[in-house]
Amino acid sequence: MTVLIKQFFSRPLFAVELLAVTLCIHLLGLASSVYVIQVLNRYVSHGLDSTLVTLTAGVILAVVMEFGFRQARMKLAQGVTVRPDYQLGVRLFERVIATRAGSIDHLGAAAQREIVASPGVVGRSHGPANLVALLDVPFALVFVGVLFLLQPPLGWVASGFLSLAFLVSILGHPFLRGLLREHAQASSEAGALSGSVMRAVDAVRAFNAGDLLRSRFRSRYSASIHFQRRVESRRELIQTATQSLGALMSVFVIAEGARLVVAGEMDVGLLIGANILAARAMAPILRFAQLGAALAEARRAMETLGAFSRLPLERSGGAQVKQFSGRLELKEIAFAHEDGSDPLFEALTLTLAPGASLVVSGANGTGKTTLARILMGLLEPTRGQILVDGVNLDQLALSWWRRQVVYLPQEPSFVEGTIRDNLTTLQPEWSDEAMNAAIAEAGLARFLHDSPQGLDTPLVNGGTHLAMGIRKRLALARALGGECRIAVFDEPLEGMDLPGREAVTAVLSRMARTGRTVIVFSHDATLIRGADLVLNLDRKPVPELRIKAARTPEVTA
Repeated sequence: MTVLIKQFFSRPLFAVELLAVTLCIHLLGLASSVYVIQVLNRYVSHGLDSTLVTLTAGVILAVVMEFGFRQARMKLAQGVTVRPDYQLGVRLFERVIATRAGSIDHLGAAAQREIVASPGVVGRSHGPANLVALLDVPFALVFVGVLFLLQPPLGWVASGFLSLAFLVSILGHPFLRGLLREHAQASSEAGALSGSVMRAVDAVRAFNAGDLLRSRFRSRYSASIHFQRRVESRRELIQTATQSLGALMSVFVIAEGARLVVAGEMDVGLLIGANILAARAMAPILRFAQLGAALAEARRAMETLGAFSRLPLERSGGAQVKQFSGRLELKEIAFAHEDGSDPLFEALTLTLAPGASLVVSGANGTGKTTLARILMGLLEPTRGQILVDGVNLDQLALSWWRRQVVYLPQEPSFVEGTIRDNLTTLQPEWSDEAMNAAIAEAGLARFLHDSPQGLDTPLVNGGTHLAMGIRKRLALARALGGECRIAVFDEPLEGMDLPGREAVTAVLSRMARTGRTVIVFSHDATLIRGADLVLNLDRKPVPELRIKAARTPEVTA
């Protein structure tokens, strides 16, 4: 609710207009009560048809004007809420792009989906309809004020019940937030399990995992349903309590009014009109009570976005090295995961001269992919320095650095879009001639020729529907759009058929011949035999560096 109020006052001119229009709406809302009082006191007593016609015409005009003001208010409310919703979505997207990759790695799939969905939750909860409902609450005092003018005792009765109803609504919101948090957690776990089954349907069938997964899903989904029912029960309790207070208010207003009528202090027409005024005053409070769940969901979504916004950002800006030669130095590099486990490696020191080749070998889990991501600036080492032509990588612009590297990750991933969209991410102005050359060099031409849509073939779910070999060819073609001085290939032959292996080795050979610095992460014997240096990550904690040949000058350890 606090965010919604801040959002309202973020555009002062709109806020003033909205408040003025809301005041007009509620002043016009008095017409129905005045109409009842006047009809009962004037027309019924004197029977003049002209009086009835005049009063009826007046109240119809007031109703029409109120309708017009409400429509105008909704338009103004949309003007207040649309821009913040847009800005929130854009800020999240920008934050996702700027957040360190390692921090995003620690978020589970369910947490990532919740973060992405949060702007939509906030937008629905803080929409124009809910904003105007919130605006109506303080203007309930207009009707209470009129009651005080008519008969102070009735004003006190109405204000007492309105205060109780408002208090019930306010106190119910924290309880709803807690239940919604539990419900969201259980739903996320159930959704994550269901999504994993969808992605790995073959494995579920092949390994008869259905019974085990059913048991897990039923447990988590049962918890989700349990908390959902509790949310609905608590929401219904709040709404029922406020509605009951509204009904009791009407009873006490009529009872007190009847006493005043008998005492000769007011007439029946005024009594009925006062009851209508009290009901109009309670209506905004009842609607506010119904907003509890939506506002609680919005607050949880904002908390989720707030937690995500506190994750560390990848550094932006930095220098560039003019005429980068390809020289790379690692000094005392160490890396350990944040969970406190033993370091994957430490005291890693080596120097690669331009044109040198290095193969990093090791068993699964020894840190090959981690070191590759450190070289790309996707992860930061626990300590140590990476020098690029003698300049610390921490001082360089990562966007510039990544254009110097042909990077082939072990598990290629792609954004939603076409193949062309993904190939041009590194080089948006890539010419068709240069792109086709990279496609041919990556061994991708036949696949695109056989695809009906060619470069316009859509990639969905990160391209996971494609074979690993095709994904690696796509990733290789994408990487060739950079201004390559260094090649970083992580398990380049894994999942490749013979033509794919030949395409990758041909690219590596060309880069070596043209003086590029080549770093390959692999345990493939052929690649190891052709390297100048071999770094063995199986040796812990300090990796073993072996110089295989002296043909490359300046290769030191």
